[in-house]
Amino acid sequence: MASWAVRKLEDRLFVVAVILGSALALAPLAHALAVTLYNGLSTMARAGLGFFVNPPPTPYSASLGGVAPALVGSLLLLALALPPSAFLGLLLAVFTNEFPGSRAAALVEVGARAFASVPTVILSMVAYSLIVVPMRRYSALAGAFALTAASLPYSYTAFSSALRMVPEMYREAAYSIGMSRWATVWRVLVPIARRGIASGVLMTLARILGETAALLFAVGALRYVVPLNPLGPVDALPLLIFDYALSPYKLFHEVAWGAAALLLIVSLALFALSKVVVKGVRL
Repeated sequence: MASWAVRKLEDRLFVVAVILGSALALAPLAHALAVTLYNGLSTMARAGLGFFVNPPPTPYSASLGGVAPALVGSLLLLALALPPSAFLGLLLAVFTNEFPGSRAAALVEVGARAFASVPTVILSMVAYSLIVVPMRRYSALAGAFALTAASLPYSYTAFSSALRMVPEMYREAAYSIGMSRWATVWRVLVPIARRGIASGVLMTLARILGETAALLFAVGALRYVVPLNPLGPVDALPLLIFDYALSPYKLFHEVAWGAAALLLIVSLALFALSKVVVKGVRL
């Protein structure tokens, strides 16, 4: 009986230690989230709808201003970067799923893991060399190139995992009724994996919206004008946060808090939506 009581006590102590350790590890993250939401939502509440439709303030403005040019720039970059990232990621995922033992598939796997570890500021410098210098201007196109390269390993990994979750019996059933390999892939396997693929698209979208370093040498900063030309300079929410957080002006700090809260809310919503989508998978 005594040994049983000791083991039970040890078990409870271990559970308490795990809970306390997890709480200590998550406390800084929770604090950062809470501070960002508190300051950012306070800024947005004071600015009202003007926060989303007005340009940023100047250092000595009387009004708080908004983030309209950066918000439109982020949406423009997203529209340019997400389709190629998702399309190429899906093609590579299909290839490695269909030819898992080939050298090319192994090269893609190794390349994706290696590419994911490359600092995104390097991708920004590559975009600067390949696009900005020949065009002699910063542009949304250069930023989209860097964002596509930065997000491609993540979209590929998500799509590859979704395809590998499809049971092999669906492939065998398609073959048994005379369907070809590629008809089976595009008309059977990909539709079955559509929820996992949709979740991957959402996470890729969040990755693109929150990326900062990939834009540093690519897009310039069209801070007070709403960007409409993909071949011209643009601003983006992460860049605005980065610049304004380092500025000495209190008004800029408030705008940075608001933009950070906006990005955080969007990212959390996309993450939650991706989990809901995946939860609905039935194979």
